[in-house]
Amino acid sequence: MESASQLSISLIAGGLAGASETFVTYPAEFVKTRRQLETSGSGKQSANSFGILKSTIRETGIRGVYAGCQTLAISNALKSGVRFFSFETAKRKMSPYFSAGSPKTESATPNPWLNLSAGLCAGAAESVLVVTPGEALKTRVIDDAASRGHLGRLSMSQLVTYTIRRDGILSLWRGLAPVLCKQGTNSAVRFTTFGVIRDKLGDAWPGTMNGTMATMLAGAGSGVVTVYASMPFDNVKTRMQSFDNHGRHMVSVAANMLAREGVLVFWKATMPRLVRLTLSSSITFIVYDYSLKLFDLLTPRRTDSKVSAEV
Repeated sequence: MESASQLSISLIAGGLAGASETFVTYPAEFVKTRRQLETSGSGKQSANSFGILKSTIRETGIRGVYAGCQTLAISNALKSGVRFFSFETAKRKMSPYFSAGSPKTESATPNPWLNLSAGLCAGAAESVLVVTPGEALKTRVIDDAASRGHLGRLSMSQLVTYTIRRDGILSLWRGLAPVLCKQGTNSAVRFTTFGVIRDKLGDAWPGTMNGTMATMLAGAGSGVVTVYASMPFDNVKTRMQSFDNHGRHMVSVAANMLAREGVLVFWKATMPRLVRLTLSSSITFIVYDYSLKLFDLLTPRRTDSKVSAEV
C-alpha cells in the first residue's frame, strides 16, 4: 500500500512539474513548431525565431503565441506524470537485476544503466498514452494558426472531436513511430545524464552544489544533451503531423526531407527547442523536487528517496 501511495505521489508531482514548465516555455515551443513546418523550395524566405514572434504578436497579440498551449499544457501534465510514474515503477521492478551481486550501501552511486533502461520504459509509456495525441493536436493548431484558422479558438474537447470527425481517431496517433523514438531517447538520455551530472557536481563541489542549484544545473545540462540526441525524430514527427503529410510513414517523410533539404533539416529549429528544453528540464526537476517535499510535509511517514536524488 505504501508503495502504491508513493507511486501516486510521483504521478501527481510529475503532473504539476509538466504543467508548470509548459506555461513558462511555450513561446519557444510555438516558434520551434512554426519553423519546422516551413519547407525549403516554397518560394518564401524562412523567418527567424524573433521574426515569427514579432509578426504573431503584431497580428494576433500575445494570445497568438500561446495558440495550442492549452493542449500542450494538459498533454505535458499527463506526460510528465506518466513519465515519473513509469520511471519509478520500472526502476523498482528492474533494480534487483541491476544490483545483483553488488553490495548495497547507503552511499552507493545509482547505476546509470538502470536509469537508462527505466527511462526507455518511461519514454515508451508516455509516447503511446499521452505524447503522440497531444503533439498531433498541438501541431494542427499551430499549423492552422499560420493561416489564421479557427482551431486555436476551440476547447480541448472540441478540438479532439473536430480532429476525429475530419480524419478519424487514428489521426491522433499519426507520427507514433518518431514520437516513440524521440520520447524514448528523451527520457533515457534525460534521466541518465541528469543523474551523472548531478553526481559529478556533488563530487566536485560538495559544499555548494547541493539541493536546488545542483538540480537546476543538472536539469539544464541534461536538457542540452537531450535536444541534440532527439532533434531528428522531433523534426520528422512535426512534418508527419502537419496537414500536408497525411498517410505517409516515418521513413518516407524522413527520406523526402533529406532529399529536398539536406541532412541539416533534421536539426532545424534546434535553438528554440534548446531554449525550451534547457529551461523545462530544470523547471521540471525543481518543481518535482519541491512537490515531493510538500508531500513529505503532508505525509511525514514517507521515507523513500526522491527521484532526483536517485537518478
